[in-house]
Amino acid sequence: MITTIKINALNNGEKGYLIGLFFGDGYLHHDKGRHYRIYFYFNPKKDCDIVNYTILLLKKIQLSPYIMFHHGCIIIRINSKLFYNFLKFFQLQIYEANENFIIGFISGLIDSDGYVRKGDIVISNKSKTILKKVQFFCKKIDIYSKLWNQNTTYNGRIFTIWRLRIGTRFKYKQQYSRKILRIYGGGDCLP
Repeated sequence: MITTIKINALNNGEKGYLIGLFFGDGYLHHDKGRHYRIYFYFNPKKDCDIVNYTILLLKKIQLSPYIMFHHGCIIIRINSKLFYNFLKFFQLQIYEANENFIIGFISGLIDSDGYVRKGDIVISNKSKTILKKVQFFCKKIDIYSKLWNQNTTYNGRIFTIWRLRIGTRFKYKQQYSRKILRIYGGGDCLP
């Protein structure tokens, strides 16, 4: 049983990355008993580098990720009340973040809910609130961004999807996003 995690073994960018990844494709579960679980969901065809990087960060803070394959997804599950509380309560302090945290946070969201092509970095999310936070962060680090919405139909129902285009100058920041590194390569590539 893990009684401590070494969250300070991560730099601010790595902390931001895990929180951004969680905001995009994470899920918290507490069964009101003693189990506190965190889940991250990934595409097995496209996201193996993101899975490996996430596992590396989790092991760096002495967590033991469990890898599952379910309904065409790779799922990383972590059993930890401490990490559960870190993700749950750190969100309250997110507006006080420094630049390295912001870059990590945006990178995590890009890797979970974004796509990157030459000349195009876009995050899609159903939550306008989350993308407004990202837009605030982009402004704080002097990166252009543009928010818009788009209606889409799924199973006969209409949904509004929000999209945030991030200026490609973001790729010149110290990079945590595996998707940006795939397209634009090296630079300040982190492990």
